[in-house]
Order: sequence, then C-alpha cells, then structure tokens
Amino acid sequence: MTVWPLKFDEVFKISTISMRWNGSHPFITIRNSLWLMKICFFRIMALICFVFLVNSIASYDVKARKYTEAIKNGIMAIVAVTVTFKHGILVHRQESIKELIHFIDEDYKSAEDLSSDEKYIVLKHAKKGVIVCRLWLIIVGLTCFMFPVKAFILMSQRCLKDECQLIAMFDLTYPNGIDEYKDVFFIYCAMFLLCFSFDAYSASVYIGFDPLVPIFILHICGQLELISINLSRVLRETSNVQEMKENLKRISIRLIEIYRYVEKVQNIFVILYEFNLKTTTFLIPFSAFQTVESLRQKEIPLEFIFFFISTLLHFYSPCYYSDLLMKKSESVHQAIYACGWELQPHIGIRKSILLMMTRTSTPLVVKTIFYPICLNTFAEVLYSLFHETVDIYHTAVHYDSQTSIRVRS
Repeated sequence: MTVWPLKFDEVFKISTISMRWNGSHPFITIRNSLWLMKICFFRIMALICFVFLVNSIASYDVKARKYTEAIKNGIMAIVAVTVTFKHGILVHRQESIKELIHFIDEDYKSAEDLSSDEKYIVLKHAKKGVIVCRLWLIIVGLTCFMFPVKAFILMSQRCLKDECQLIAMFDLTYPNGIDEYKDVFFIYCAMFLLCFSFDAYSASVYIGFDPLVPIFILHICGQLELISINLSRVLRETSNVQEMKENLKRISIRLIEIYRYVEKVQNIFVILYEFNLKTTTFLIPFSAFQTVESLRQKEIPLEFIFFFISTLLHFYSPCYYSDLLMKKSESVHQAIYACGWELQPHIGIRKSILLMMTRTSTPLVVKTIFYPICLNTFAEVLYSLFHETVDIYHTAVHYDSQTSIRVRS
C-alpha cells in the first residue's frame, strides 16, 4: 500500500472485489448480455425471496398470530429491499461514482510530489478506509455465514439423536404448492440454494457498497487537513505578494473542488440515507427483539446477534464519518480565521482569505432529505428505538402467550 501512486482499486480491494463479483463495479468495461443476465439474475433472486417472505408474513404468520416469526421474516424482507436499492445505485449511478473514484485516484497521483509529512496524511486516511472495509467484511461475513452454519449444525444434532430432519436456512412458510414438498430432498436443496445465493449476494452488496461513503469522507478529511497545513505555510513562508496570491488562489480552488465533491456524494446517496434512516427504525428493534426472544427460549441466536451488531454499524458508520467531516471542515474554518489574515497589509490577500472564510462558514456534512447525518442524529434515533423495542417486545410476547393459551385450551 505504500507504493506510490496509490490506486483506489488496489487500496480498497475488499470493496472493489465484492462489487466486481456482483457486477456493480463502475469500472467494469464489458457490459454485454452476459453482464446483464448476471444483474437480472440477482434482482430476480432477491425479488423471489422478498415475495416468499412477504407471503409468509401476510398469509401465515400474522393470521396465526405468530408475531415472532413475522418479525424474523420482516427483517429478511427489509434486507432484500435494501440490497436491491443499493445494488441499483451502484449500477445506475455508475458514471457519478466513477467520477468520485477518479477524483481520489488523481489526488493519490498528485500526492507523489508532496512532502513526506503530507504523504503520511494521505496514507493515514487511506489506511482508515481499509480498516472500514475490513470491519464490514468481518461483521457482514459473520452475519451471513451464521445462517447456513446454524442450519447444518441443527441438522447434525438431529442426526446424532437419530432424528434426522432437514432444517431450512430461512424458516418460513412457502406458498401453496411448495410448502407441502419443502421436506422433499430435491425441493429442499433448491430452496436452500436460493436462500444461500441470496445470502451471498446480500453480503457482497453490503461489503462492496457500505464502505464507499466512509472512504470518500475520510479522503476529504485528509485533503482538508492538507489545506490547513498549506494555508499556514503560505502565510508564514511566502514573502512575495504575487506568489502568495497564486498560492491562495490554488487553495481556494481546491476548497471549491472539495465542496463540489461532497455535494456530489450528497446527491448520489441522499435518498439511500433517508431510506436507511427509515428502515433502521424497524431493523434495530426487530433484531433486538429476535435476540431477546431467542435467549428467553434458552437458545443462542448468533445470527441475529451479529445481525443486530451489523445493523447498528450500518446506521452508526455514516453518522460517525459525517460528524468527523463536519468537525474537520469546522477546524479548517478556524484555521483560516486564526491564520493572521488581519496582519496582511495587502488588501487582495485579505479578500482572498475572507472569501475562503465565507466558503467554509457552512460546515460540510452529509444529509438525508430532512436531517443531517451526525452523531446527534444517531443518539436521538437510538433513544427513540429503545422505547420502540420495549413496546414491540411486550406486544409480541403478549400475543404469542395468548395464542399458546388458546392452543392448549
């Protein structure tokens, strides 16, 4: 990774390999009928799983008052919609995402001519992006890996007790015509393969997509740090007025490029983050409820424990990095204000610095349609979700207990 110039695809291999696997990488050059079939296959597979899950919820779980099962299947249905949405953004906004990646590659190329301290700043923020990729790989990998592993472990336990039984990867009620034959080995294998393929597809989308915005934001944070250093150096070390003007002009242009870059990130992902904010209000309490309910029944729901952690990370990650961007842009504004501009005798230089100060007066932050994405938003949503989780738990447990009483009577 220390070989200059850095390349986006080489530095963030985890994310880019996942995107290439599911056909959503913006730099895939061969977009022929084979590529289109691959995209259609993933979309149709996600749609089939979504239809099966919704059918199970609406036609069986709710009618039978099995709210625990309805919540579990609801989680998977939301994941199916989320994955399709994210994959769609990667495929249909490929040109815009390509520009964002190209911007980073150009900065990496320019970093070859920087000092060792400045190179260290660029490299430091790139390494932080790699850590984000690794974190998503571990969390998503464990979450998705647990579903098939749990099914195989349960089947092995049953076989050891001479009670061999086929255990589905996702425990749901299939539509009429399939559910009656789901224990037939061929049908079971077909359904298991469908669910496993959906599991792998979902993992590749999360691993490929979710680190992107943190990577973009971390890179911008590094560039803002370089601007602060360059500004203080220009005013401290440059004595020639014309040279100082030129350097300040370059810094001002760079600031404009950074603000446009963040605006482009905002335009691409704003709808998605609004969608994430809404789905989080279901996924966090649902997965928390599923975990608590399984523990209450003396089971260890590893898949939903990891799912709960990944859902929290899914919401916390953009909030944390957007908050970091906001603080970094505010620090640049403070650095411009404290650079000693009032001591400059030349009015043109003071005007240039004043323009930069005006430009940075509005902090950079990623937003949804209605809210800024920051740690304050995360805290407020989490507080409301705690009460929502408690309400869901009491309601579902009450109806499940009432159902069991009716069955016994």
